[in-house]
Amino acid sequence: MKKSTSYIKTLDRIKVSNLAGRLIRDIERIIPPDTALFQEAVIIAGAPEATQSMHYLPFNRQIHADGDVTTTLSLVVLFNNLRMERFFLSGFREWISRLVFKFSFNVMDRFIRAIRIDHRLLRIMATADGEFSIMGIVQRDEIQRKRFIKRRCRFLYPLLLIPIADPVSQDYLIEFERRQTIGKIKIPLIPLYRNGPSPVHK
Repeated sequence: MKKSTSYIKTLDRIKVSNLAGRLIRDIERIIPPDTALFQEAVIIAGAPEATQSMHYLPFNRQIHADGDVTTTLSLVVLFNNLRMERFFLSGFREWISRLVFKFSFNVMDRFIRAIRIDHRLLRIMATADGEFSIMGIVQRDEIQRKRFIKRRCRFLYPLLLIPIADPVSQDYLIEFERRQTIGKIKIPLIPLYRNGPSPVHK
């Protein structure tokens, strides 16, 4: 039986590279991207198969320092936009996932679950102008100074790279990222962080 080719264009290395290049440019709203680093990771991984909702990218990491702020970005997941409406979690499946992730300390799992229960976001991905989207994880470490007090804060949030041009949808993506921000404050004298406020990160 001949294999379906309905998704073949996303498996073509040149087309994967071209779409990845479009998406990676959007990283500029966070940091000036190391385009070669991220594009290589996407090309090595290849796009998800037609029957896959997502797959993971190989290790990649860019660190960008700007004064008292250091931003670390890794691109971690490719999503198959053509399957995003099937990716939605609701009812019993959503309840089970809530129970499982309640005990998970993995922020990537937490962010993926947040995507899966957001029907509007999944619809944006499903109707995007391209067959896949990318999720990255941003870690922003900053030193906040006030007179003689110096406080170290850390903020973690997802970065969504989706091939869309609609300003309303783009605003929704940024709002989604803001809502998922995890804020932490460093505990003095030891290399550990406790939970803290999660401000708007853009």
